[in-house]
Amino acid sequence: MALRSSELEQVVEELSARLVGAVVQKVWCPLPRLAYLELRIPGRSVLLCLCAEGELARLSVAAERFPTPGEPAPFQRWLRQELVGLKLAGVRWEAAERVATLDFQDESTRRRLVLEFGSPGGLVLLTEASRVLMLSGDGLAQRRALHPGGMWAPPEPLSPELLAKARATPSRLQPEPGAFLPLAEVAERLLGPKDKASRAETIRRRLTLPYRARLKRASRTLEKVRAEAARGPEAERHRMLGELLTQNLYRLQRGAKEVTLTAYTEEGVEEVRVKLDPKRTPKEEADWHFHQYKRLQRGVEHARHREAELSREVAHAEAALRQLEALDEEALLAQVEVLHRAAAEAGPPEARPFKEYVGHGGQRLWVGKGGEDNDTLTFKVARPYHLWLHARGVPGSHVVVPLEKGVEVSQEVLLDAAHLALHHSAAKGEPRGEVSWVPVKFVRKVKGGAPGQVLYSREKTLVVRMEPDRLKRLQETRGGEVPSPLPS
Repeated sequence: MALRSSELEQVVEELSARLVGAVVQKVWCPLPRLAYLELRIPGRSVLLCLCAEGELARLSVAAERFPTPGEPAPFQRWLRQELVGLKLAGVRWEAAERVATLDFQDESTRRRLVLEFGSPGGLVLLTEASRVLMLSGDGLAQRRALHPGGMWAPPEPLSPELLAKARATPSRLQPEPGAFLPLAEVAERLLGPKDKASRAETIRRRLTLPYRARLKRASRTLEKVRAEAARGPEAERHRMLGELLTQNLYRLQRGAKEVTLTAYTEEGVEEVRVKLDPKRTPKEEADWHFHQYKRLQRGVEHARHREAELSREVAHAEAALRQLEALDEEALLAQVEVLHRAAAEAGPPEARPFKEYVGHGGQRLWVGKGGEDNDTLTFKVARPYHLWLHARGVPGSHVVVPLEKGVEVSQEVLLDAAHLALHHSAAKGEPRGEVSWVPVKFVRKVKGGAPGQVLYSREKTLVVRMEPDRLKRLQETRGGEVPSPLPS
């Protein structure tokens, strides 16, 4: 579980005594509620860990940090811009509000980094006057009504009873003699391994999820296909009956419901009882059996080809799952970028409910693959602050622009997304069209409506004149890959 109030108080006292005056050299923010500050004091560097992740929340000193994805998060860029080069001026712990505050300063600048341990928890970078510069943490902005440029206020304090209970809980920190920051270091040893194990399993689960879904779907289909492929004997029986009826047409009476005929087989003479349709003539009855034979035979052949394809798909999914299950913790954590994606977005591109393109400035653009996939993209993958687009007045794919929270869409990115919305709609090929766009939070499903059918409000409309060069550029990035520039 997270560090207790008494433990956080111990760690803060220790940091205040040993690290005040340390200079911020480097900053990392590998996950929304996890940051590391490398602080330098004469003769020593210290890696300070600030985590507001639920049961793993802590303020500690780590020996190593989580890997950081190649593309730095906006919060990381803000921390680096605002904190690197400043000195740690003080550390405070407010038990009632469950907030740790780190003050930084140089001759002309003062900044505060707040670590909120309550629910939902997160990190907030402030000016000296408590104005929010940037914040990080899932749900923190909505639950706490915080936004860049606004004023920060402490969370609702605990009741006196809960505060007394929190302070009375004994500390688990048993420092080792000789350590520079014994309490902060043991705090990391208490929760750091659990943090790594928990996140590694989350990565494994997200990586395996699309393969498990594919395996389940393919296995279920394979069972049906195998049943179809096993209908060969049934087809042969229709052929045999058709031939037997053809040989005995003169013995059949129209309107009869059944007839017993003699068949000469390799096993000997056999009396075969054949059910008849009174509405058919004898010739029609024989033709019907031949038709059934041909129909079933075609189905059997197709099923056998499909069975081979599905068997390969099942084998591929099973092999991928075995490889992912065999990955150790270090290999899983090396793919920490998976934690930045929604579950439905994780995994191989073919398993996602959308096609991905790359727009102006490297902005990702998601286009739903179909009705059900449109629903999944809009209501499960997209976040409320993402931008949603749709060709106005015609059927088409949902298009989502996954913007960072608080970031305005540029005109070029909007035009790119609008081109994709028109191209993946019934207006495809038209020289111009209209596209509606709105934040995802204003889109809702039609109750009882078909998959992908939605209603939306507060939309804006963009009239788009299709640019072939722009559309061609976007199509070349399908799959999320930016084409390499041609040599000059």
